[in-house]
Amino acid sequence: MIALGCAHGTYAESEVASNAPSAPLPRYTLQQCIDRALVQNPDIQVAQKNLEAAAGGIIEARAGFLPSLAAYGNYEKLETDYATLGGAVANRTFIWNVTIRLTENVYAGGAVRANMDIARLQKQSRTLDYEAAIDQVIMDVRVAFDDILRNKSDVAVHEQAVNFLTEQVKNERARLEVGTGQKLNVLRAEVNLALEQSALVDSRTRLRNSYLRLCELLSIPYSTEQDRIPFDIEGALTYEKTTLELTDCLSRALADRPELAARENDIKIQKKQLIVDHSTVLPRLDAFTGYDAVSEPSRPANADHYAGYVAGLQVNWYLFDGFATRGRMNATRARMDAAEISFDAIHRTIETEVLRAYRDLQRAEENIQTQTANVQLATESLKLATANFGLGLTSQLELLQSQLDLTRAQTAELSARFEYNASLARLHRAMGSQFHITETRAGQTNK
Repeated sequence: MIALGCAHGTYAESEVASNAPSAPLPRYTLQQCIDRALVQNPDIQVAQKNLEAAAGGIIEARAGFLPSLAAYGNYEKLETDYATLGGAVANRTFIWNVTIRLTENVYAGGAVRANMDIARLQKQSRTLDYEAAIDQVIMDVRVAFDDILRNKSDVAVHEQAVNFLTEQVKNERARLEVGTGQKLNVLRAEVNLALEQSALVDSRTRLRNSYLRLCELLSIPYSTEQDRIPFDIEGALTYEKTTLELTDCLSRALADRPELAARENDIKIQKKQLIVDHSTVLPRLDAFTGYDAVSEPSRPANADHYAGYVAGLQVNWYLFDGFATRGRMNATRARMDAAEISFDAIHRTIETEVLRAYRDLQRAEENIQTQTANVQLATESLKLATANFGLGLTSQLELLQSQLDLTRAQTAELSARFEYNASLARLHRAMGSQFHITETRAGQTNK
């Protein structure tokens, strides 16, 4: 009987040691794995960059409230005949001018305010996406970590079974040589040993794949040439009963899931985009002031150039744009309808995720209780079968069956513990963030 935790002396640790360099491999706990993933996981890094991009969008949108300062210059070299107007020599052959304008928008049909609202909503959505990415990665790390623990213990279970069956093969061969055994018993023991060795190979492969999955989540390079595990983990596949009510889980998920708030923001963004689209058919009023300097092309003029300050208002109004605005607004309304459909869909998806994870948790808990008792029964059965077989009171088939029953019971309990912890991680993920990213907002300017 082995401990159903991170078994020491198993294949995983022995193979790590055999492939390891002279320096010991780093060993990570679950919390260390999560901390590392929060820094190095590419999905989280991408979410961070998207958040930074959204912050840049706010700066861009805020520019609509601020005046713009621009300078313009022009220099023209004229052909002599063109400059002298058909023979006169009074005009210069070059013209230049310099203009500086400070322009402030006075009215833009609500587009400036709407663009600012859109930028803020987009940043909120990217913040929510960042929270969702963190939730997803934490869940994935927890599941991958427990999968390694499950597979390491599973390897130990199969190794124990292989060792037992190897001894049985040796014993049956020895009995056959001295004439007290049967060829059938030898063949039966060899067949069972071969089957268990195959199961051991499969469990070792699953263990390597589970390490590979955790390497991917932690962004740790895995040497495909050396096929060497770059780290090991510390922990145990424990079982801690939780008391969660389905109604509480559902209410919390609908209140805290960042994806739901992000989809709600998508609807708000499209509503604001309608204002921006409609603003193109409304007049735009700008106030400006500046300074102009213009060259004087006539030689007799007293001054080489004229200069002075200017100020005024400028109105732009597209009276007809070929129905382009109507097309944009129709497209925006379609996107708004799609966002509402997505909001309803994610609402149902969240409820389904919570319900599925909660039911999986209940099922795994029942399986743990059943399989724990089953392991105890299978252990006692193997002890009794071994003693009876030594006394000649039971057959080899019954002994091998008892060992197979114990292996299956131990494997089933390991799977039940893993499914319980994995379902608990999925339920926490389905209920939403354990935290919220906060930020300080600057004062808003209305326009």
